Amino acid sequence: MVRHYKFYIILALSITQILILVEGGEGEGESWLNKNVLGQTTMDTSTTAINSSNSNPNLLAQREVTVNYFARFNCGSIDDDSGPLRPGKYDSDITIFNKKEFPITVIWKAIAVDQQYKSNFNILNIPPESIVNINCAKIFPFSHTNPDNVANSTIKSINNIPNSFTEGIVKIEITISDGLLVNNFLNNQIGNMVINSSEIDDLVNVDVLHTVNTLDDLNKEALYLIADFSIRSNDEKRTDNLTAVFDIKPNEITNPLNLIKNKLDSELGKDTNSTIDESRILISKTKIISSTYTDNHALTVQRVEPIIS
Repeated sequence: MVRHYKFYIILALSITQILILVEGGEGEGESWLNKNVLGQTTMDTSTTAINSSNSNPNLLAQREVTVNYFARFNCGSIDDDSGPLRPGKYDSDITIFNKKEFPITVIWKAIAVDQQYKSNFNILNIPPESIVNINCAKIFPFSHTNPDNVANSTIKSINNIPNSFTEGIVKIEITISDGLLVNNFLNNQIGNMVINSSEIDDLVNVDVLHTVNTLDDLNKEALYLIADFSIRSNDEKRTDNLTAVFDIKPNEITNPLNLIKNKLDSELGKDTNSTIDESRILISKTKIISSTYTDNHALTVQRVEPIIS
């Protein structure tokens, strides 16, 4: 649909400029086009020379120029170590900064690897000297929300990120025809701004922020039981002093003696298939320590360079 709009807009601009040229030539007493005796149409060379000399050398020489930005995105979760990316929850935030003092409209679409996700072009207006963003929640809209509850979509935007991992690129496009921003007509941003060839690659800045969180919770507490104990020999003439550390859970009853005996039985049973008598285990001291995991958070920033075609 966006491509059809661009075609009609470019066609209308071309017809308008032809009419202006024709009217300008007739006002000087000579038509822009002359017909020879054979009925063939030829261009007046004098008029061409005048138009060439009066043209602005800084204006776009081509009738249509497209500026593309290809920004990578990583969205979703990875649960195993089978791929090049480590396990974690991934998100990407693509920012587009309009450096000019007039509005600029871009069109964008997401292209996933192996075509896991397909989308049409989206229209995005950027006010003068302002920033807009495209993140995973916008690439995958309402994937886990109720479509009827659009008012709460901002609050639940984090749920839009797919559970499975998806990667690809976002194609951002700005089209200029005869120095005019074609995309602006899609948003009724009609103005008389003419873009020079020297600034077509300097209209916007595109940057990508990639984030990855490896934990489900930002804070996660771990509890450990430390037990100092000794084991009496069978003849009760010798004891071995040992220390054991066990990972325990909160809100549960823990028996240190059972933990130690089960651990010893598992170790002794590997070779002798024997168990140890609880009466030979003497616990001298126990204590509980806690530790809080901090979220393993990684950030990378990437500047996206324009490609002009």
